Amino acid sequence: MRTIIKSSSWCTRRHRFSVVRDIVSRAAAREPGRTDRRSPMSSETLAVPLVDQLDAFFGQYTAAGQARGLVYGLVGPDGLAHSRGFGAADADDRAPDADTVFPIASITKSFVALGALLARDRGLLDIEAPITDFFPEWHGTVGDEPAAAPTLRQLLSMSGGLTEDNSWVDPFLGLSETELVDRIRPGLAYSNHPGTVFEYSNIGFTMAGLAVAKAVGMRVEDWVTEEILRPLGMARTWFDNRAPDGGFHRAVGYSLDADGNWVAFPPQVSDAMAAAGGMHSTINDLSIWVAFLAAATRPGGDDAIVARATRRELQRIHQVDIPSLQARPEGTWKFVAGGYALGLFVRHDLHRGSIVSHSGGLPGFILNIVWHASSGTGVIVLTNSHRGNPVGLSEDALLRTLSVNATPARVVRLWPETRRLMAAADGLVRSWDDGAAAEIFADNIDFDRRLAQRRAAIDELISQVGGLREGSDAPEILSSATPADVTWSLPGVRGELICMIHLTPVQPAQIQEFEVIAVDRTVPRSARPTDISARRRAYVTPTVSSLPNTAVV
Repeated sequence: MRTIIKSSSWCTRRHRFSVVRDIVSRAAAREPGRTDRRSPMSSETLAVPLVDQLDAFFGQYTAAGQARGLVYGLVGPDGLAHSRGFGAADADDRAPDADTVFPIASITKSFVALGALLARDRGLLDIEAPITDFFPEWHGTVGDEPAAAPTLRQLLSMSGGLTEDNSWVDPFLGLSETELVDRIRPGLAYSNHPGTVFEYSNIGFTMAGLAVAKAVGMRVEDWVTEEILRPLGMARTWFDNRAPDGGFHRAVGYSLDADGNWVAFPPQVSDAMAAAGGMHSTINDLSIWVAFLAAATRPGGDDAIVARATRRELQRIHQVDIPSLQARPEGTWKFVAGGYALGLFVRHDLHRGSIVSHSGGLPGFILNIVWHASSGTGVIVLTNSHRGNPVGLSEDALLRTLSVNATPARVVRLWPETRRLMAAADGLVRSWDDGAAAEIFADNIDFDRRLAQRRAAIDELISQVGGLREGSDAPEILSSATPADVTWSLPGVRGELICMIHLTPVQPAQIQEFEVIAVDRTVPRSARPTDISARRRAYVTPTVSSLPNTAVV
């Protein structure tokens, strides 16, 4: 039986306006002495703090009737930085907050995938083994051809060859393992050979989770709880078939009927398919999860609970998806390139770099976690209605946060040898010396192009920019793709020289690649090349990438 809650469109509009008014008023009260920003082309404007911008952003979404309730969290490297809830989480009209428990649906998959890797690290599981090692009932074909059984890694990375099944799976969440195996026993029709194409398969991921359970000797729910959730202190996160009784504020899922009434869905309890989407959690707990995973991609940290290398493996693309151009509501285009890791999506934003995420959906709920791999900045959104686009909303909020904070796509930390050899190469360009060149260059430099020719070419480039400026400052670093290479600028009278070195992989380090080009002063600073590697050819063919937004330290 479903609960029906009447709604009023007039009240919704009034609430929408009051949300925005209250947030702007609060922003003004927060900084009464702040000087308004001015520009020659505009009147005075209020500088609104980021968290108030985000509150307004999410508040309008709920006030517009896109969700009965919504709670979001802004995550930083140290965990939850800010959270706010809107609307109603249940029939009592209680607003959701950072401790309100929501089902997280397919966000569960990242926990189970890490549990599989942890079992592998403990020597309990071979994730390269075929699923038939655990379930001999599994068999399938690609068209009329017999197909090899997918490995556990392929099933965890959505490349098991099975067709996408999101529309089909929800009614079967409560199937037992025996019932699920009986459903696959007649055979599976693969849409592709395993390991070749990304296709999202809940049943494939579920079977991988059941294989983990066989390997570790307990249900995967208990393995993840004991080995990951409890050590991380995620006390309000559990599998729905292991949920504690009472004592917690739990969100109810809703849909909007044809008369504009919110209709409540009864709670669901999973069984065999718990690995694919059976967990519940909160903003507070999911912020722990995001920070824990993001910390593995940055220097420092430790290997407590799960090794950092294993957490990085979880977030590495294992199956590339087909790139696409997506039309945005504001009329722009978004290039999407990336793929599926293990229980996570990873895409590369052309300006911001790697973005990691996973959404979840169940009747009455849409949820999403998304974070910037390099900085650890993330956004979590939990809603209790199956409408709107909270996934896009959370991604927009993340990109807005990265923009306001001027967050680089990534941070490259140069080797000390890279800085030393950059200084030596910089001095060589300013005043050539054959002895210094022989000391810093690897043998291939003279082999690829004679040093005498390189010296003559550099003299010509210097003349093109009217000579180098006397007493110029230290090199201006433009970019770096790895700790072993760096591109920098040398100012000239009528332009600049852009120089690049790339070090050898063996010690003692020497320069294996050395490039110099001249850029006329008429070229806008924004249009100058930031990557002149002849190996990458980025300056020969116009290239759009996140490399110019890399911070080099």
